[in-house]
Amino acid sequence: MLDSLYSKKIKVTLEDRKKIAVSYKTRVEDVIKMLEDEHKLNKIIAVRVNNEVRTIDHEIVEDTLLEYIEYGSNDGYRVYMRTAKFILYMALCRLYPEISVEYSNNINTDVYFVCKYNKFTEEMANKVKEEMRNIVNRNSDIVRKVVSAEEARVLYEAMDNKERLDIIKAELRSNATLFFCENICNTMGGVLAPSTGFIKNFDIKPYRKGFVLVLPYKNNIDKMPDNITYNKLYDMFEEYDNYNDKIGVDKVSKLNDMVINKSIGSVIRVSETLHEKQIVELVNMISDRKETKMLLIAGPSSSGKTTFAQKLGDNLRLIGYNPIVISMDNYYKERVENYNKETGEYDFESVSSLDIKLFNNQMKDLSEGKEVDLPRYDFTKGIKVYENNKLRLKKNDILVVEGIHALNDEMTKQVEDKYKFKIYMSPITTLNVDSYTKVSSTDTRMLRRIVRDYNTRKVSVEETLEMWDKIRKGEEDNIYPFIDSSDYIFNSSLIYETGVIKTFAEPLLLQVQKTSKYFSEARRLYEFLNNFLPIETRDIPVNSLLREFIGDGSFSR
Repeated sequence: MLDSLYSKKIKVTLEDRKKIAVSYKTRVEDVIKMLEDEHKLNKIIAVRVNNEVRTIDHEIVEDTLLEYIEYGSNDGYRVYMRTAKFILYMALCRLYPEISVEYSNNINTDVYFVCKYNKFTEEMANKVKEEMRNIVNRNSDIVRKVVSAEEARVLYEAMDNKERLDIIKAELRSNATLFFCENICNTMGGVLAPSTGFIKNFDIKPYRKGFVLVLPYKNNIDKMPDNITYNKLYDMFEEYDNYNDKIGVDKVSKLNDMVINKSIGSVIRVSETLHEKQIVELVNMISDRKETKMLLIAGPSSSGKTTFAQKLGDNLRLIGYNPIVISMDNYYKERVENYNKETGEYDFESVSSLDIKLFNNQMKDLSEGKEVDLPRYDFTKGIKVYENNKLRLKKNDILVVEGIHALNDEMTKQVEDKYKFKIYMSPITTLNVDSYTKVSSTDTRMLRRIVRDYNTRKVSVEETLEMWDKIRKGEEDNIYPFIDSSDYIFNSSLIYETGVIKTFAEPLLLQVQKTSKYFSEARRLYEFLNNFLPIETRDIPVNSLLREFIGDGSFSR
């Protein structure tokens, strides 16, 4: 009966519309050779098969739309990073199996690992780098295998991979995807490159409590950064790592244990208390700076700025301040001035899209005790309108200014520094799946936005994902360069939140059809959520920042 399958011809269409007919279970790598694209094989780090990211040894079993994934794309960069981390894992297994390392975060091209109990020296860095280079030079095949939960358990025990063992033991999966290379295996949270030789550029440098795996620039695989990027976020990551250790939830498996043991309520309460502690700490800092007249708040999309501003306002009132909220969105230039003739689109992301002169003048006048007439931007007409909204700061008034460019000194260069207090906020996640895979801060925000936008604006998952790259580009250009100028960083992450978001997000992600170009991203997020047990919402307080995204909160959304 199956003979007909092997005699049947399957149609493969490339993204450039080139077509070829192949046999059942032909490997993608062989298809590339048939298309005389063999010269591209050293650049194709993975492929997209019917909108799913696959390794190039994937076997084709149905009519297929085939797209090549190279380094510079989002998917390509993720594959490169995962593969580099896998090669790092191989090197550490051979050289320093006794060392406990944990992936902390990545900032720009820097992938930071913490050594829990050991100091990582320059000599160790050189040895690891040399061993990684040897592995790369051998260009060893990286083989993907799907194994049963039982076999995965045996392999994890042999590799002493306690974190993955805990996930298997929780029976969240009936099987596991493992990657094998040179008698070493691990799962890295997604697709890897076909062989070790793809990781041509990297560096290892001791840094802080561990070391940094330095990767090439995303837009140029041949160009490496000269130095590690210092960023205040490193301090926040390490601080929250300590909190996680104190409450005993540093891994997803520990969080799942809390759900199984019905003790998740205590984790929720501690997480919420930590948010309150941050706000009290922040308010005390503001109070200590007696001349502060303006709080400037910036953060990437879905950081929880709306709820944060309201909670901060309530706490400021308790110590005698009267917060007055001003949104930078009301200072856009007229829409016709923001039209980009080259792209044929309106630019609302760059700082030049705002009326910088007007904003500076009004903020300066307010800080000097003068009266101003605040504009309101009419987004329907694309113009500023004035409605006699006069404001003069009284003794206890304090401005709360929120906007993507709030930390950019260009916006407030006429206001004396002593009057300004800058706040950066974002969910800075520190929960790890295992030592080489963590909960992504960016994915956390994306899932928040998917849930909130669907519930409040009926925006589909595909529409959110379509906007996301442009949103991220705006953040990278206009927010991240100014983080180190902030006076305070507010971490809006909640260690338990992914288990809650899972219940809301999974049905939405499953709505994305396989024919959609966003299917692979939706499926990646869905697979990530499979690591978590669902958490009920009953113990989440109505004033939680998370309520901004899941609803039923006491603050406006």
